[in-house]
Amino acid sequence: MHIPDGFLAPTITLPAYAVAAPLWIWAGRKHFGPNQIEALPAVGALTAVAFVLQTIMIPLPGGTSTHLVGASLLALVRGPLVAFVCESLVLVIQALFFGAGGITVLGVNALAMGLLGPLAAWLVMKPLGRRVPGIGAFVAGYVGLQVSTLAVALTLGLQHFLDPGQLPTPLAVVLAAMMAPSLLVTGLIEALYTLFAFRVLVRVRGRNTG
Repeated sequence: MHIPDGFLAPTITLPAYAVAAPLWIWAGRKHFGPNQIEALPAVGALTAVAFVLQTIMIPLPGGTSTHLVGASLLALVRGPLVAFVCESLVLVIQALFFGAGGITVLGVNALAMGLLGPLAAWLVMKPLGRRVPGIGAFVAGYVGLQVSTLAVALTLGLQHFLDPGQLPTPLAVVLAAMMAPSLLVTGLIEALYTLFAFRVLVRVRGRNTG
């Protein structure tokens, strides 16, 4: 679901950077300081898995693609700000070395895939985690991906509204092209991955603390 360079004008990309930049600084200071060293191996492993998941991209009409994200799991385990930083790092690597996404649109992609989706997953998990953690993880993974996908689609739709010459594809086409596979296929796979990985991590934590 990466938005490539060239699809969005500075009227969208610059405000996105203005929002994302202070959040990167705040999250980095809060969650990646000296007191968080013990958590870095686990966070790095989950980030690496998210990177692998996102390299498997299926092109879609409307100037984007669909794929798993894996950032919701990071939010469930370490919080949405950690997921935001880690997903942003994944996006930078993909943009620089694999041609996915881009640097001018980094703020937009990071906010959609690294913050809004994982934050939604984290909020879903809060009321469900203690009572039905398995169901909570499944629903959180599904909802997180839908929120990220919708955020990307609405951003593309906004660009079409502001300047159809920049992006000729109307919002209705983008929504249909992105949300249909996300709702019917990708979201379910993301939910299953989140559920499976969350259960594994819970078991590992239980053994380490037992």
